[in-house]
Amino acid sequence: MSVTFTADYRPASAFAASCGCWPATELAVRHRTYEQALAEVLDAPAERDALPGCEMPDICPQYPLYVHDADPEAYAPEVNVSVRNAVRLAHLLGFGALDPAGTAVASAPGAGDTTSAADREPATGDAGQMPAEQFLGRVLAALALTPEDAGVDGYFRGRWYTGGRRAGYLQQRLLELHALALWCAARGRDVAWG
Repeated sequence: MSVTFTADYRPASAFAASCGCWPATELAVRHRTYEQALAEVLDAPAERDALPGCEMPDICPQYPLYVHDADPEAYAPEVNVSVRNAVRLAHLLGFGALDPAGTAVASAPGAGDTTSAADREPATGDAGQMPAEQFLGRVLAALALTPEDAGVDGYFRGRWYTGGRRAGYLQQRLLELHALALWCAARGRDVAWG
């Protein structure tokens, strides 16, 4: 299982009729509604030429046309991590998190936490959404305060192998989250994860 960090969902604002390859979809006529693009698909001749820009012009005419999301902001960057690493990142970002067993854990490290569960920050490490500027602040703080990740060796538990984490992994993922937060902030979108 994994957790993906990306921009919040927005419905598509443009559609195109295309064979599906990226260049052909980029060059296709834009439609404001799904129904308009579907009309182009239904009106397409049974025998057609390859679409402009198609990566596979020899076989493009045999492929049916489909309606594709052609919104330039529909394909937001994504950072995908395992649940175990998501828990660690949530901790570094200052979120209350769920441990891999699903038990709520405190957002601040240290023994002797006497804060009641009702007063503690909600567990948001497994799923949530936040304005990009706030998320960016958390990422910058984590980058500044997190020591260089030495990594963790994998280990066997009977025949079950639990993979480790290579050195520098957390910093790499924090830099990817930084780029995601900047992308979202430039477009007025929230950062979402789940």
